[in-house]
Amino acid sequence: MASLASLFKDFQAQTTPYPMGLEIVRAKGCYLYDSNNKKYLDLVAGVSACSLGHRHPKVVRAIKRQLGKYLHVMVYGEFIQKEPVLLAKLLADHLPQHLNTTYLTNSGTEAIEGALKLAKRVTGRAEIIAAKKAYHGNTMGA
Repeated sequence: MASLASLFKDFQAQTTPYPMGLEIVRAKGCYLYDSNNKKYLDLVAGVSACSLGHRHPKVVRAIKRQLGKYLHVMVYGEFIQKEPVLLAKLLADHLPQHLNTTYLTNSGTEAIEGALKLAKRVTGRAEIIAAKKAYHGNTMGA
């Protein structure tokens, strides 16, 4: 069988001209570990690890507890789900009164697109200013 690095290059879309090609086998806190157990500071911080680090024990427990109920139902305000409702209330408690509604999304891309739609609706303007070559998500709108 081909090496994992070879399979990576052959079958996984590359997002940069020269991928680092590190074989990451585990992560903890803000560190990644390769197949030789070399430690790297994670300055990329993939999805779900950005603000909390990798495998924080409280986060792992919360995920396991939630998996025992359901994994994913709907994020767009169709169903009443205890955890998202309590999160929205917690956020509202810490924000000014006029910012008391939370729009929960599935990804950063959806959050950016929601913000664009909201900005256009509120201002009535069609143009949006964005940072050139900045990362705003993986879709056309982001």
